[in-house]
Amino acid sequence: MPVELIVFTADRRIRGSIPLADDRLSDMLNSVPRIVIRGAELQDLASGNQQLADVTVTVGSIVAVLASGRRGIETRRRRTELHKAKLGLVRYIVSGWLHVPPGSPANLSSREPQVVLAGRDILVPLTEASISYDKAGENVTEAFETILINRSQATWIDLDDAAGGDDGDTVDERPKVYHAAMAKDFTGAT
Repeated sequence: MPVELIVFTADRRIRGSIPLADDRLSDMLNSVPRIVIRGAELQDLASGNQQLADVTVTVGSIVAVLASGRRGIETRRRRTELHKAKLGLVRYIVSGWLHVPPGSPANLSSREPQVVLAGRDILVPLTEASISYDKAGENVTEAFETILINRSQATWIDLDDAAGGDDGDTVDERPKVYHAAMAKDFTGAT
């Protein structure tokens, strides 16, 4: 069964669908090295230009994934404590609820994502989340039920009271990031 998603790399927004080979998208993405999105809508964030193409994206180059649909088998869900979180990821600011197992040894007072997210899968879900970024000189914020963030791409994290405020203001304050294209185009178009 295909699942709709929006994938963010360092410099692109990729919209499409992929076949779901597991109960949850997060489980599948955390278990494969790359995904192929056929007929994807690719948008360059620096210029705003769009094109349609088949694209292969390595999971390591994914910064964030906006996911929708079912949340997996309800009986397999575990009780968690919710913490309001705001993270810096390359050019993006992501806010939402971070789910932490009760009594988790994570150091939740740290601003270092490597400390707070240690021991988690590479793609960590935030629920009732939003992602803010600069697209062709304009600030954009998209809200989604779940956003998977790549913990290895996180540069900072604020939790609970420190995670308040408007993400758009934070996007303006962060330095501009310029990257080479990271998505492979198999269409042969130049």
